[in-house]
Amino acid sequence: MQTHFTIDCVIFSFDEGQLKILLAERNEYPYKEWWALPGYFVNKYEEMEDAVSRILLEMTGLKDIYMDQLAAFAGVKRHPEGRILTVAYMALVQMEEVKNKIAPTSDYMRQLKWFPVSELPELAFDHRDIITLSLE
Repeated sequence: MQTHFTIDCVIFSFDEGQLKILLAERNEYPYKEWWALPGYFVNKYEEMEDAVSRILLEMTGLKDIYMDQLAAFAGVKRHPEGRILTVAYMALVQMEEVKNKIAPTSDYMRQLKWFPVSELPELAFDHRDIITLSLE
C-alpha cells in the first residue's frame, strides 16, 4: 500500500494594514480553477525539509524563507482521491521583500494572489481548516 504525502505552504504577510495570505489558483484536477494553498507531493526518497524548500520554490518562486511546521492533516475525506496526508508549514514574510519575487514556476498553478484573511474565496480540499488552525 502506497501512502500519498504532500506539503502545503501557509504564507502570511501584512499589506495595506491587513493580514493577507498567498493562495494559488489550481490548474489541475481535482479542484481545477479553485484557490488553494501552494503545495504539492513529496517525492518518494526526498527528505521533508528538502521537499518544503522545493515545493515553496516551484509553487511560489520563493526561496530561503523560514517555514515552521504547523500540523499534519490526514482526514479520510480531505481529498477526493482518498487519504492523502499533508503536513502544513507556515511563514510570515515582509510583503516588500517578496512582492516582486512571487511567480509560480509550475504548471500546476495558474496564478498566485494575496487575499485578506477576512475575504477568503471558496477553497479546495480542507485548506480553510488549515488556514483556521494557522490563524489560531
